[in-house]
Amino acid sequence: MQHVYVSYLFIEKKYLINIKDTVMFKTILYIFIFFSLVIASERQNILDVLENYNEAFGNSDYSDIVNYFDYPTSFNLQDKTIVAFGRFKLKLIYKKIRGDLPDYYSYSKWDEIDIQLIDDSIAIVNAKFSRYKNDDTIYDSGAAQYHMRLISNEWKIFSLTPYVTIETLD
Repeated sequence: MQHVYVSYLFIEKKYLINIKDTVMFKTILYIFIFFSLVIASERQNILDVLENYNEAFGNSDYSDIVNYFDYPTSFNLQDKTIVAFGRFKLKLIYKKIRGDLPDYYSYSKWDEIDIQLIDDSIAIVNAKFSRYKNDDTIYDSGAAQYHMRLISNEWKIFSLTPYVTIETLD
């Protein structure tokens, strides 16, 4: 009789361990799913900002372009850095950039966008794009690195660096 009683306790203890393991597994799974959704949501928020910025650029909507930036904003070119401390200077910069494009420029499309979250409020985006003519043919391609900051639940660009290639130095 005693043997049966010990067996019964062993079965219940084993059952409790399995319940603990199952609860632990479910908890870890829920945490993983939660953070996956948060990251996916942040990725989509960043992509939305970049799409809206790109559309404003294509439409020469300088009043809208400046809404996607945090100030001061830096444009890191090969030979110098240009800093815009406010909306007015940024509009002038974009009028110059957009004005230097050929008359047949129609719009741009993102070809590739890689996003790295540095922490919960800073992201680095490496983006490749193509520029199209009025007849929907590509006439130019380029790439830029955007540093973005989360401010009041909105991602804003605070630094932009055009580049041809990025090399990793060992």
